Amino acid sequence: MADPPFSPQELYKGHGWQIMKEEASLPDGRVKRTARAHRHDSVHILAFTQDGNILMIREFRPFYHDFIWMVPSGKMDKEQEPRVAAQRELQEETGFSAKTIEPYCRCRHSEILEQQNHIFIAHHLKPDPLPQDKNELIELHEMPVSEAIDRVLASSVIHTVSAFALLRYAREHGE
Repeated sequence: MADPPFSPQELYKGHGWQIMKEEASLPDGRVKRTARAHRHDSVHILAFTQDGNILMIREFRPFYHDFIWMVPSGKMDKEQEPRVAAQRELQEETGFSAKTIEPYCRCRHSEILEQQNHIFIAHHLKPDPLPQDKNELIELHEMPVSEAIDRVLASSVIHTVSAFALLRYAREHGE
């Protein structure tokens, strides 16, 4: 007897998350059913100064009970366009805006997390701050890419997207 038709089922919705029971077909005709989490996409910015250094943030993460190193990053919860969200996050977390902010690449954490990480490269920075979020504790630092990689990888909890973006950039640009 054939299985009845499947309809996605919402298991939870709230606090910017939606958990759905979904299904997808495999190439051989079998079907995979699993719970998948949906949330706002995020943006991450490799912001370069005039002398070729990169802006990094050291942010206290209260659920880790520690500071971690990362590139300026944040959720796309206020905008539809990733580039607009990247510019806002850059201004909130570093106090700078970028004359040029271009898409670099995208990545995902997992098939069961329906959320994209949009990575940008920003140049021609100028002071143009927006207020930081009230629940963030952020320090701004400027350093060479190689030092940024070392600091991200030495964090007690590694910000995966920052590590990926910095390592990919260093590989492609011989740093």
